Amino acid sequence: MSQPKSANLDYLACCRTYLEELLGRKDYRAAGRYFGTIEAEISGCPGTTLGIILTLAARAFNASGESKKGLPLARKAVDLLGRVAGDVDDTARAFLALGDALREQGQFPLAVRAFRDAESIFRRRDNAPGRIDALNRLAGIYFRETRYALSLEVLLEAAEVARVENLQKKLVILFGNIGRLYSLMGKLESAKEYLKLCDELCQQMGDLRESLRARLSRGYVLMQQTHFAEAARIFDEIQPQLGRQEMVKDAIIAQTYQGELAVRTGQTEAASVILHDAHEKAVRLGPESALVVSVLRWLAETMAAIRDFRRCLAYVNQALPAAGKLNDKVEESALLRLKAMCLEQMKNDTPAREAYESALALLDETGARLALAECLVAAGRSRLFASAQKTMFICRAEEIYRRCQVVFKADEILAAFHEAVPSGTVKASNPPKSGVNGPVSQNKKMQKILAQLRLLHTVDIPLLFTGETGVGKDYLARYFHSLARPGRPLVIVNCAAIPENLIEAELFGHDRGAYTGAETTRKGLFEAADKGVILLDEIGELPLSMQAKLLTVLETRKLRPLGTTREIELDILFLAATNRDLAEMVRGGTFRQDLFYRLAGISIEVPPLRDRKEDIPSLLDYFMRRYGLLTNGSGPDPDLIRQFVAYDWPGNIRQMENRVRQLEALSVLGQDRPLAELARRLFDDNLPERTLSLFEEVELLETRLLREALISTGGNKSEAARILSIHESTFRAKMKRYQLEGLVN
Repeated sequence: MSQPKSANLDYLACCRTYLEELLGRKDYRAAGRYFGTIEAEISGCPGTTLGIILTLAARAFNASGESKKGLPLARKAVDLLGRVAGDVDDTARAFLALGDALREQGQFPLAVRAFRDAESIFRRRDNAPGRIDALNRLAGIYFRETRYALSLEVLLEAAEVARVENLQKKLVILFGNIGRLYSLMGKLESAKEYLKLCDELCQQMGDLRESLRARLSRGYVLMQQTHFAEAARIFDEIQPQLGRQEMVKDAIIAQTYQGELAVRTGQTEAASVILHDAHEKAVRLGPESALVVSVLRWLAETMAAIRDFRRCLAYVNQALPAAGKLNDKVEESALLRLKAMCLEQMKNDTPAREAYESALALLDETGARLALAECLVAAGRSRLFASAQKTMFICRAEEIYRRCQVVFKADEILAAFHEAVPSGTVKASNPPKSGVNGPVSQNKKMQKILAQLRLLHTVDIPLLFTGETGVGKDYLARYFHSLARPGRPLVIVNCAAIPENLIEAELFGHDRGAYTGAETTRKGLFEAADKGVILLDEIGELPLSMQAKLLTVLETRKLRPLGTTREIELDILFLAATNRDLAEMVRGGTFRQDLFYRLAGISIEVPPLRDRKEDIPSLLDYFMRRYGLLTNGSGPDPDLIRQFVAYDWPGNIRQMENRVRQLEALSVLGQDRPLAELARRLFDDNLPERTLSLFEEVELLETRLLREALISTGGNKSEAARILSIHESTFRAKMKRYQLEGLVN
């Protein structure tokens, strides 16, 4: 006789309770073993409870490193609960277990989908803790894919949910993760702020374990800022506490940090001892884990520091496959950098150069700025690259260290700059050229834009150039004209410069007597551009009344001058440019939606100069030749290039050209002084370089950057804050501190 259904349910309930108890004690292996003893008995049982038991078992296997066993159980749980229970919390938890298993198997896209499904269910059911768990896991996937900006966005969303719901325990975890993420992104002050908040919350709640993790991460940040003594004190203080709390993984991380610190401070023998011990412990936890990869990387760094390149390469080759399998682009790029250094020393130049280039390409995909700076320095010191490339590498590295406020490293870079590129040896690459081959750019985004223009020049569709003031939108329009209709008219119309009451007459033309003051017949700008190209610059400033008429011209390719009944057929390629957000203007009702869609047939966003600094040396060379500051056989001085590359150029290329013109004027006044020395007056506001303290230098730099940003945006504080990548409240506080309110309209 079969067992009654109620007995089956009671048995399942007992199984569920015992599994929950084991998971609560974090005895994951015992939970997995117990499930193995009951799996055959419960496999045919129906109902929600079975789905929950399968979820618990999947969690146990995932946590004990047996995700291959957890994955099919989680899939079965999702399928069962979805059919019998629908969108309930238990189904969402099954999706979390499924996502965890998929993540551990390296199936990141499927894991993202599972976590998104869980978050969606929790959100619809107003389950804030569950939603936070799903978002935190989702951020972890993006983190492992080194999509740091996206990971940060998700974590901040989760933190806002936790703040609104006053979920302090969740905030602790989120603040810690946000702080660690900021540290990898090179935003070290923000990292310290969040880690401090995390530690304070932990102490209020008596959560020693999370407090130790926050302090460990804070020590890492201090080490990145080269505050070595303070970092060492923190590591020494928390290491024994991690042991007492049986936080094995965190203890290995702390030991790895201690080894890294020893390498950075030149204590290579101590580093070797510490890291070998950490390696043994890490291998016992998992032979191909991220912990093992990190320790091997720093053992390789130790060997590189003592110039034992063969042993360094052996550690690198041991760690690289695991780093690739884990998709850890930061560690993989560091290992490739070390490999390049070893191969270069062994005279294997071609593979060494390829390894450098692969490392830089990997880091360009991530937001790991400090790791990128370290790789740039290594490439800048290499003999495998030309002087101009080495100049660019080192200048970019110095800029990153300055932005991350790692002042010691930034100053160290200057010495490396002069060591790698002796004065007078740099000749910038050829200036931008027009013609069949088009302008020259080293920036990938600009290269893509130029390739687009070469493809589109035979297509009769409007192009919309967007981007900040001075980025070169009109220059790209001229280039497009040279491709599409060379020798034909190019008419550039500044829509912001023509008075509203005259703009229709200027564009459409008029007959004599069409309005008061129209004493002669005049051809309009549209007609003047016939058979050629017209650029409507500052299109966002076009009055609404004119937008409808422009739309008609775009659609019919005909115009009717004022005061006439005749229509003129037009054969024009239409280009438009703006530094405003037209989509936002459409939402605000100040720009016609139909005109926006018509103009933005192809939209091309031109990156600001600060995002394509690799083009600065050639632009500097071009402008200096244009204004007679270079003879035919010479290039810009390396120190001058460094100054121009280090600056952020809120006014972009237009501002850069103006600086070169100012340099021309200064050269007339100080004919016997080097241009690089004269240029410091442009960037340092005429204050003697060596009379200021570091604090005064920082204040001077901040004041100049704020002033430049305000001037370039016409006093718009929110836009100026965006240019400088800081919060508007921070920008306003600094304005008040430096008494810059007078620059605001």
